[in-house]
Parts: sequence; C-alpha cells; structure tokens
Amino acid sequence: MKRAVSILVLSAASALLANAQFGLGKLKDKVNGATQKAKPVTDRTERAVENFTAWTPQEEQQIGEATAAKMIAMFGVVDSPKLVRYVNLVGQSVAQYAPRQVPYRFGILDSDIVGAFALPGGFIFITKTAVEGMNNEAQLAGALGHEIVHVSERHLESAIRSKKNSAWASEEAKAKFTSPSDYLSRKADAFLKDMFTMRLSRDKEDGADERGTLMAVQAGYSAGGLLEFLRTLDAAQSKPQNQRAFGQLLSTHRPFNERIAHLTPIVEKTPQSGKTLEARFSAALK
Repeated sequence: MKRAVSILVLSAASALLANAQFGLGKLKDKVNGATQKAKPVTDRTERAVENFTAWTPQEEQQIGEATAAKMIAMFGVVDSPKLVRYVNLVGQSVAQYAPRQVPYRFGILDSDIVGAFALPGGFIFITKTAVEGMNNEAQLAGALGHEIVHVSERHLESAIRSKKNSAWASEEAKAKFTSPSDYLSRKADAFLKDMFTMRLSRDKEDGADERGTLMAVQAGYSAGGLLEFLRTLDAAQSKPQNQRAFGQLLSTHRPFNERIAHLTPIVEKTPQSGKTLEARFSAALK
C-alpha cells in the first residue's frame, strides 16, 4: 500500500513538508532555543571519550539543527521553492522506508561542488551541482536514499564518536570547560570538520548504496537510479576541469568504480519494474 502512495501522488504531501529549505525562517530560533537547553547535555559529555553513548533524540535534533544552520551560512541555499518542494517530496517518498524514523528534511545547497550530506536528526543536503548532473527522478531518489541510510543508521555519529583524534572527541573532552551558550556552536563546528574530512568505512558506504537503492525501489523507483548516477559521476570526475567539483566527495568516499562494481550485481538481481520519471524531473528543474 505504501508503494501505491509513494511516487504517484507526491504532490498530495507538499503541504506537510518543511517550508523553504526545512523552515529556514524558524531554524535560527530553534537553534537559539536549543542552546538555552544545552546545559544538561554539556554535563553529560563529561563522561570518558572512550565510551561511546548514542545521542538522545533531543541531543540529535539540537546538534542537527545547529549544524544545518552552519551549513546554510557556509554555502547558501537555492532560492527556488518549486525545486526545494520537489526534492523534499522525492526524499520523503524514500524516507518512509527508512529503518529509523526521524523528521527527515531536505535542502539544496547553492554550491558548485558535487556532494550530498547527512546531518544528525534527519537534515539532508544535496548540492545544486549534484542535482543538475542527474537525468531523472530515480537518480535523485537513489542519491537521497544513500544519505537517508547514513542518518537512519547513525553512521557518521558512530564514526566520529569512536575516534579519539576526531574534532568531536576534542570538543567532548573540553565540554566541562565550555559555557552552555557556546556548546552547540562548537559541537556543530566539530561535526562539520569531521564530516568534511572523515572517510566512512567500506561497509558503511556499501550499505548506504545498497539499502538506499532498495528503499528507492520500495518507493516505486527504478533500481538503477543511484547506479546510473555513479556511472555519470565516474565519467565526469576524470575530466581535469571537474577536479575541484569532485574534490571533497572523492576525499571522503570510495572511488566511484569500486562503488559501481559493488552495486551492479545488486541492481541486476532487483526487479526492473520501477519508474525513472525523466519528464517530471526535467519539469522540476525548469
């Protein structure tokens, strides 16, 4: 039944989605409010760095909101309500199949780099250059599915909290000396530093490719969406003029050819009855 209401009636869900890049007008107020509540969180971070303890739902949302605000300040966002609504509709159609449900929200960064980023609490960004490099809605669904898996399975959280030399670990060790008003800002800075520099393990990246693809299939999309996009990226990144655009993505992810080799047999075994929806994708980008 879920599949029947996924990609065919996306427009019916538009009123329920976050307003213009997941409510940017209210995000600053949320971050400020979260900062005032940070003292109990700061107290809890006095535990030893070696002991990984998953964030509570409240901590995850507060850190995600603060980090999302910094991402927006760094890159800016695409000023196209129509496209933002469309990306959110596609993302929500896939996110309903995530193993862990949080309030998933999707934004488009106004950046010339090719990338997508999964932040705590369900904040997911994709760059305008990445979207412009796609050919259909199934590719977008697969790429967003990859990031949804990272959030759902808390991949980056577990990676940075388990490394003693991460920026996050450094901030956590100093937490008891940090005022509550500085806590969220400094933790968001540390999270971003780790996100832009840390390479996730092969099993986490492969798992995100696999499960992101399968969630897109559950939503009614073609199984080859993400795989096709990876092939497009692999061809584009070899051109000298594109090195800057791919720099960050290649520094934190496995080579495209390795991801393609892993994902190809999985896609080949998956039923090929899903939709690609080129026309709807093209109309959203106009």
